[in-house]
Amino acid sequence: MLFLIDSNIAIASEPLGASLEPGACSAIEFLELASRNHHDLRTHPASLRDFARIQDPAKRAARLVLFQRYTSIGGPPSISERQAALLGIPVRGSNDEVDQELLAAIEGDAAEYLVSEDQGLHGRARRLGIGDRVITVADAVVMLKALHPDLPAPPPTVQRLKAHQLNINDTIFDGLKEDYPGFGSWFAKAARSQRDALLIEGCHEHAAIAILKPEPEGAYGIRGPLLKVSTLKVASGYSGQKYGELLLKAIFHQAHVERDRGIYLTAFDKHMQLLELLEDFGFYSLPMRSELGEQICLKLCQAPNCGTSPLDYHVRYGPPALAMEADRVFIVPIRPKWHRVLFPDAEPIRDDALLPATAGLALQPFGNAIRKAYLCNSPSRRLRPGDTLLFYRSDDERAVYVVGVCENVMVSTKAEQIAAVVGRRTVYSMAEIHEMARTREVLVVQFRQDRILSSEPVGIEELVMAGVIQRSPQSITKTRPEGAAWLARRIQV
Repeated sequence: MLFLIDSNIAIASEPLGASLEPGACSAIEFLELASRNHHDLRTHPASLRDFARIQDPAKRAARLVLFQRYTSIGGPPSISERQAALLGIPVRGSNDEVDQELLAAIEGDAAEYLVSEDQGLHGRARRLGIGDRVITVADAVVMLKALHPDLPAPPPTVQRLKAHQLNINDTIFDGLKEDYPGFGSWFAKAARSQRDALLIEGCHEHAAIAILKPEPEGAYGIRGPLLKVSTLKVASGYSGQKYGELLLKAIFHQAHVERDRGIYLTAFDKHMQLLELLEDFGFYSLPMRSELGEQICLKLCQAPNCGTSPLDYHVRYGPPALAMEADRVFIVPIRPKWHRVLFPDAEPIRDDALLPATAGLALQPFGNAIRKAYLCNSPSRRLRPGDTLLFYRSDDERAVYVVGVCENVMVSTKAEQIAAVVGRRTVYSMAEIHEMARTREVLVVQFRQDRILSSEPVGIEELVMAGVIQRSPQSITKTRPEGAAWLARRIQV
């Protein structure tokens, strides 16, 4: 794959003195992974203008020399009329113009990904509809490790505990203490109130946390009961691991079980990655602000009668939330090996097991995520966004454990193109993608995990007896509409 790197990545990876630049270790790890696995790193000619703004002549000259180690992309695309209409016409010679030219290279398909730590640039990419192709260094590192796996890692778990069991002196709280004067006093009050918390432990520290507060009467004019997420934080050293989505899974499940009407939290404008994550999962900003000037982000969990599309319905009100159409439900068979890695939280629990079912497998961040991808050589071309997907674990369990909603579909024989689209979502390594694409077209299904049926999976005998399908599926199979009503009751739509 071809990665276009922003000047801030080149600067971070090339210290001029004894001290390292911020983010140097991650940038160097990304460059090493890309080089080791034969990916192409390029720069944009416009990035040279970034260095022209360095005031110190010696430093400016040194930066320009070091930057020459990278090859520029040839014939970079110009800013399109569409891009100018969405983002505005930049001032000549400005930093905004450089950013827009970098984005034009991605929109014009001159590179697969743009790697940048500039959060403003990420925001513009989302407005252009290319947010998935403009990634941080942490995202790039995680993606390359997933595509070129090395050693297996154990799956993370979300622990449910009380706030007083968290370590207030852990470094994960440092930023919160800076943002919120009196945070220590607030935390003590939350701890004494036996407030619920979620924790993902790292090696020797908290990797990610959430602190929750039920609000039965509602808030900000929104009728309750609501679930307030008082704190949601992923430690900087664990970026790219999809821990934010893993926490959201647990939060959505709790709100569903407790029948909350909605979930809300507050966040400052500077926390763009958090705000973008929330937007991806159906949160929207209320017109008012908190007392501290934060955005108030709300997600409704109980859907009114409205005519949204099945995919929009799921994003806005779920997971879990299905607007299942009788003639748009498909069984997707998946082998146990891939099922275990793609859906680690759906593993059948056996009391007599000596080892977890995932032992020995190289579990990757996409297992933590809600947004995932499945690849196969199925000849089916009938899937479309919003379709309900029943993932059927073949061979051993012969049952549906996971329900998803189709987000997008692509067919390709180009391994690099496939990896570029789903590199951060899928279970397959680069070598396996090459093998799949060697002789046949690969069907790429991007989807969102809606619910897990671990305690009550739907077995093949039930599916056949209820008239949902006629026999065990060997490939992606459309269910029979006459079985839709039974199926909706069975999976509790």
